[in-house]
Amino acid sequence: MKLPERSGVLLALLIGLCGLGEISTQLLIPSLRDIETGLGAAPGASLKALSVFVGAFGLGQLFFGPLSDRIGRRPLLLAGVTTYVLASLWMVFAGSMPEFIGGRALQGLGACAALVVARSIVRDVWKEKAGPIMAITVIGMLSTIMLSPVLGGLIATHAGGWRAVVVATVLFGATALVACLFFKETNLQRDPKAGRLKTLLGNYAVLLKGSSLRSFAIAIACTYGAMFSFIAGSSRVFVGQLGLSPTQYGLVFGGIVSGLIAGAIFTNRTIMKFGPEKVVTIGTGLVAVGASLSLVIHELFGPSVPGLMLPQMLLTLGAGMVLPGSVAGAVIPNPTRAGLAAGFIGFAQMAGATVSGLLLSRLQNDTAFPMVAMNGAFAVAGFLIFRVIRSQHVKAAQGVLVE
Repeated sequence: MKLPERSGVLLALLIGLCGLGEISTQLLIPSLRDIETGLGAAPGASLKALSVFVGAFGLGQLFFGPLSDRIGRRPLLLAGVTTYVLASLWMVFAGSMPEFIGGRALQGLGACAALVVARSIVRDVWKEKAGPIMAITVIGMLSTIMLSPVLGGLIATHAGGWRAVVVATVLFGATALVACLFFKETNLQRDPKAGRLKTLLGNYAVLLKGSSLRSFAIAIACTYGAMFSFIAGSSRVFVGQLGLSPTQYGLVFGGIVSGLIAGAIFTNRTIMKFGPEKVVTIGTGLVAVGASLSLVIHELFGPSVPGLMLPQMLLTLGAGMVLPGSVAGAVIPNPTRAGLAAGFIGFAQMAGATVSGLLLSRLQNDTAFPMVAMNGAFAVAGFLIFRVIRSQHVKAAQGVLVE
């Protein structure tokens, strides 16, 4: 059996699969308050739906990655995208917030299967040259983050409210499912023991022995935690406090996310030269500076569109380096455990978002302070912890050389 050719069609499919989870969330962001109203839920209840999604999205990757190493990429991909479509249909007809949250949980599981399999396929097909391709998939995914809030706001405003937005996720999922039917298997060296609990725990223990993977996991978890606090809280601030319409909010949010694309483009062009460690080092620094500026400006002048938007563009510039750099740094050194490594780094990313979302839902009030405070706390923590772990790794390596 041969691997599929490195084609533009395959890459486009992988970009779509990587973006499925972000599309599911970002389309809904402008309509969070309308979902609460439409389902008779308390203010802030929609944040739980976001957190449940990312929780399922993250936990699923711990198991789906190794499972794809065992049974192959194609069967897991088809099962995952089918689950996504059925869950999205359930959300369309949800009559209460608990029903909606249940659909979001299943939707998260389906989307996470798509993401972890797509990242594993990149390693399967492009092998040691997967770094720039990882960055390209992230650029595509980030483009969906930038465009989806605008599209979601337009659909909600002109095409029938939040349920029409959920229908759009059904259509995206169905399109992806049809495309996956033509996908050929890429895992030609399956591990029959992968996915078994004892083997799974042993493989994760081996992966985590190296400080390299731990440092990348911390970087991506804290960076995405910082981003998610802003993603989850910004609709309430920009629309509820600053008076923007859903469409205006989508445009502002798209401008903020444009920094992610710029950072990912930089990573695509430099990661083979600098390596993932240096790219992530630069990125975590920019994330910390952007989040800190947001907090300082808020405390000095109060919330405003430019005061929130401009520092966050600096943060997203750094995040655009951290996300693909961390994935590449985790997956490329592990060719025989690509699914395992991709699953763990994806879990770390979603764990940061889950913790951030749950904390924000508990601290949420009628001000922007909880959002910018959480944003800053996660960003600075990622900056400091990544550097501590990396310095320990360098000292350990120097000690080995001296001996």
